[in-house]
Amino acid sequence: MKRSSRPRVIEELARADLPQRWADLRIAKRAVAASDLERALHENELVLHYQPIVDLRSGECRRVEALLRWRTRRGLVHPSELIRIAEETGQLGEIGRWVVHEAVRQSTEWRKGGLEIGVSVNVAGPELVDGTLVDYAVGLMRQFGADPSGFTFEITPRAFHSGDAAIRAALRGLVTAGGRVSLDAVTPADVPGRLLARDLDELKISRDLVRRIATDAAAEQDARALIELARDLRLTTVAVGVEDLLTRDRIVTMSCDLAQGHWLSRPLAASRIAPWQRAAVGLAFGGALALTAYVGGSKASGASGGSSLGRAPMEVRGFVPSCCTLELPTTPRASSISLLDFLHERTGHSFVAETAEGADLYVEASVSSEMRARLASAVDRDLGRVEMDYGRQFDERPAIYVFATRSSFALGLQQLFGVRMTDAGLLAAANGGITLPRQGAIVINLQNVKSEGDLAIVRHELTHALIHQIVGADASMPAWLDEGLATLEERGDAPEAATRGTAITMTMLAEGKISLDRLESGTQWAQQNAALSGEAYTVAAEAARLLRERISHDGLTQAFEETRRGTTFAQAYAQVAGESLPDFERAFPARLAAENASPSVSHQQASEGVRWTVSGLKARSSIEITITGVDYEVKYAGVTDKYGMYSAAFGETAPPGRYGVRVVGPGGAATGAFDVSARR
Repeated sequence: MKRSSRPRVIEELARADLPQRWADLRIAKRAVAASDLERALHENELVLHYQPIVDLRSGECRRVEALLRWRTRRGLVHPSELIRIAEETGQLGEIGRWVVHEAVRQSTEWRKGGLEIGVSVNVAGPELVDGTLVDYAVGLMRQFGADPSGFTFEITPRAFHSGDAAIRAALRGLVTAGGRVSLDAVTPADVPGRLLARDLDELKISRDLVRRIATDAAAEQDARALIELARDLRLTTVAVGVEDLLTRDRIVTMSCDLAQGHWLSRPLAASRIAPWQRAAVGLAFGGALALTAYVGGSKASGASGGSSLGRAPMEVRGFVPSCCTLELPTTPRASSISLLDFLHERTGHSFVAETAEGADLYVEASVSSEMRARLASAVDRDLGRVEMDYGRQFDERPAIYVFATRSSFALGLQQLFGVRMTDAGLLAAANGGITLPRQGAIVINLQNVKSEGDLAIVRHELTHALIHQIVGADASMPAWLDEGLATLEERGDAPEAATRGTAITMTMLAEGKISLDRLESGTQWAQQNAALSGEAYTVAAEAARLLRERISHDGLTQAFEETRRGTTFAQAYAQVAGESLPDFERAFPARLAAENASPSVSHQQASEGVRWTVSGLKARSSIEITITGVDYEVKYAGVTDKYGMYSAAFGETAPPGRYGVRVVGPGGAATGAFDVSARR
C-alpha cells in the first residue's frame, strides 16, 4: 500500500530536532569512547608493536618504530581512529605518556638482554605544545638508565612547520638531553631550510613516494633529490614503505641510509624483535653456513667428460642447525632420470643448465636470463680467483644450484638434501648460500643476495669448497678460520668494509662479547653468531687475516697440507707458527689493538664521489671534521657510531682535485687525502 506523504509541519519539526539529536549522540559516543580508552589504559588493551628500521649499508637494525595498537573486545581499533578518539576526548597527552613509558621500558629490557637497539615514537603537535612530554621522556630515560641517543621523536611536517615556538622549544629540549628528532612523511614540499634543519637529525621519506619510485620516474627523481638535499643538510634519510626487492635496490643506488617496510619486516611484538634479529641477519650480511656434510662414501663422481649432469645432490637427513658437521647417510637418485628432470620432479621448479667454464651451474628458470648470465660470469671469474689465491685447482667441477626465492631454497633443501622443514626455513631466512663439500655442491639463495654488485656470495662458497678439498673431507678446523677465510675472499679489497670490520671487532672484543675460543666448533659458531646478530663473520675475518699475515700465505697452505695428512689443524699451525693455536686466540685482541693504536682514515671511490671513513675514535662521541682543497674548505661536526666510526660521502658537488680530510675527537686525530674526479 502506498504511504501518504508526511504533513510538512511534522517534517519541519523533525528536521529542526536533528542538529540537537546528532549533538547528543556525539556527546554520548565520546563519553563511551573516553570510558573505553580509560579502561584500555588500565586493562592492558593497549600494546606497542615495533617495526625494524635497517641500515642499508651494514644490514644492522638501527632502531625500531613503536606503533600503538588497541585490541578491544570488538577487535582491533585502527591507529588513526584511536588517535582521533584520544584527541576528541582529551586523552592524547595521557596516551602519549603511556607510549613513551612503554617504549623506554622495553628498550631497557632489550638492553639487559644484550640487544642494543634504538626506539622511535610518533608525537603529535599538541603533545609538544605544553612541553611536559619531553620532560617526562627525559625523566624516564634517567630513571631507567637509558641512553637518550637511542630515543627518537618523529614529528609530522605540519607540526614542525607550524611556527609554534612551544613545539620548537620542546624539540630543542629533547636534543639538548641527547635525544633525536625525525621529520616524518616528508615530500619535496616539506623540506626544511638550513636554519630549521638544525633542529632535526633525520628525514623519513613519505611512504607514498617510496612506493612509487620503482614505477614512476618523477617519484624516483623526487626521492633522489630529497636524499641528496638531506645529505647536504647533514641529515640521515629513511625510506618508509619498502615493500619489495626492486624498491630496496632503487633506494640503495640512491645512497639512502636506512629503510623501513614490510619487505624487511612487518611490525612485530616486542618478544619477536630479538628472534627476528637472529633469523634475518643473513638478509643483511649475505653470510653463508658451510655444512661439512659427512654423508659417507666418496665425493659423487661426474659423468664422462667431467660434467656432473649425471650427478644428483646426495640427500642428508636430520640436519641440526646448531651444528655445521653432518655424519649422515645418502640417498642416491635413480640414474635413469636426467638431473634437470630430477630437480623439477623433487622441487616442482624448472631449472636451466647454464654454461660455466669451471663448474656446473643449475639456475631456477624463473631467474632472468640477464641474472643467469651474471651468475655464470661470477662463477668463471671467482673460481679462477679462488684457485689462484690458494694455489690449488678443484679436483672436480663444483655443482652450484641457484634458487630464486627463500621459499624455493627452503623447499630445495628439504626435497634434495633432506633438511627438516623448520631448519630449512631458518636457513632460508638467514643465509645467502651453503656449501656441502662431501658432495661438491653449493646451494645459493638468490633472494638473500644483493642483486647489484659482483655476487660475492659465489666467492664465499667456492672458498669453503676449495679449503675443504685441500684439508680433506675428514679434517677438522676451527669454525672461525673456515668462515673468516671465506668472508675475506668475499669482501675482496674494499677498504671501507675492512675498516668497518676492524672497528666492529675491536669493539666486541673490548666489551667482552666474543672471543675466538667461543667460535671453535660448528655448534659454538651457530650459537655465537646468532647472539652477535651475524657479526661473528666480521670477527672471524679479522682473526683469519691476522693469522694469515702471521704465518704468511705459504705457511697457511703448508698447515692445510699437514692437516690433510692426518694431523689436526692446531698441531699443523703450531709447527708452522712456533706458537700454539690457543696462544694465537688469546693474543688476538691485543695484537689487533696494537695494529690499530691510532685513528685512521680510509676511502674508496663511490657513485657520489668518494666515500671516506674514520675509525679508532671513541664511540658515540662528537668530532670536528675539516675538508680542504684548492680554494676550498668546509668544517662541520659529526658523531661517531657505536664502533667509534664516522663515514661520509664527498665530491658530488665539489670541484675536481686533491682534498685532505682531518678529523679530531676523543681518542685522537686522523688525517687522509683523496682525489675527486670530474663528474661525467
